[in-house]
Amino acid sequence: VWAVAVRPDGKGFVSGGADKFVRMWEFEMASTASTTISAAIVRQLQMTKEVLSLRYNYATKADKLLLCVGLLDSTVKIFFEDSLKFFLSLYGHKLPVMSMDISDDTRLLASGSADKTIKIWGLDFGDCHRSLSGHTDSVTSIRFQPHTHYFFSASKDGSVKYWDADRFEQILTLPGHKGPVWCLDVPKDASYCVSVGQDRSLRVWRRGDDLVFVEEEKERALEALADRVVGDDGFGKNKPQRNDDQDKDVVVYEDAMAAATTVGTRSLD
Repeated sequence: VWAVAVRPDGKGFVSGGADKFVRMWEFEMASTASTTISAAIVRQLQMTKEVLSLRYNYATKADKLLLCVGLLDSTVKIFFEDSLKFFLSLYGHKLPVMSMDISDDTRLLASGSADKTIKIWGLDFGDCHRSLSGHTDSVTSIRFQPHTHYFFSASKDGSVKYWDADRFEQILTLPGHKGPVWCLDVPKDASYCVSVGQDRSLRVWRRGDDLVFVEEEKERALEALADRVVGDDGFGKNKPQRNDDQDKDVVVYEDAMAAATTVGTRSLD
């Protein structure tokens, strides 16, 4: 099982995986001595490829509820949830779509792929508004900030980035994880963002008081890119060699890796 998404009304969820099936579940209450909750499969949708990501839109009417399915063939298929009738197919990614999310107003869908890009789509006609490049490895998770068109993205390159889906520009890069970032989420009040990584740490990013200037962030990104280019001759010969001794003061015990790193705060304004 590669993906799970909860229905907006909370009455059930959908799951998908390597068996190429999208299974729709509904919660059931069991009236016993101790009330328990179970889930039962009510419908199934067979796809042509493995299912890697799933997402519902935020429609309140049943006939407007959409189910978006990201497949191993690098496409996103969109269906009407009530009838499972096909609605749209989104083509453009060169590698499988690993994550996606939909804005609260159901106007935009952002998809992240193993091809290192993020694409912004319009859900009215399925047109690609823009392809964004910023990560240097697969994009593993995307979440919109509630009630806005701002969103966060996580990547195997170890970074979390903050974007504006209307202006198609990167606002912030949030470094801190010591390995791939696999998942992130944002609460309804949008007061913080939580990211989880392979370094076994869970990081909470809260709003700061400092102002952020996009042009300055762009300059910092260009300087970092220039430093990487200068340090590599194209064949990896000039890359700095890792000294295992430098990490001995960080990893004390196997289970202490996450606690040994520092926590920083960056402004999201």
